[in-house]
Amino acid sequence: MKENLKMADLEKETKYDEAIALKEKGDVLQAVEILEKLCVDFPDYALPHAALSMIYCRLDQFQQSLDHAEQVCELEPEDPFSFVAMSALAIKCGNHAAAEEALQKAQLAQLRYFHAQAEAAKAEAAKEEAAEAEKKEENHE
Repeated sequence: MKENLKMADLEKETKYDEAIALKEKGDVLQAVEILEKLCVDFPDYALPHAALSMIYCRLDQFQQSLDHAEQVCELEPEDPFSFVAMSALAIKCGNHAAAEEALQKAQLAQLRYFHAQAEAAKAEAAKEEAAEAEKKEENHE
């Protein structure tokens, strides 16, 4: 089972790399075809959605661009960058309400990240404090 999962990961990464190489060589249509298939075959894989979002934006297919950017945000809700990218695309597409909403979500994601970091640091400090107190107690015995 685990080996099948690794094979699937390898397959999707290989296909993604192939699509990006095709795009960079100028074969955008073939790249889009591979990326769209990846989105269908691996619905939880955010990278092809991100790539398609940028490609469709360059092709002036703004609704498709925004649709894929939104999918990235749904798949990566804790990644502020996804929302910032969505906001930039929405501005370029003329959808200022969506841009503002995406920026607000980026800020919230960033706040959640900083909060999680602070909580982890607090837990680590408490752990170190407890270990230090235990050492002192052992030395007094």
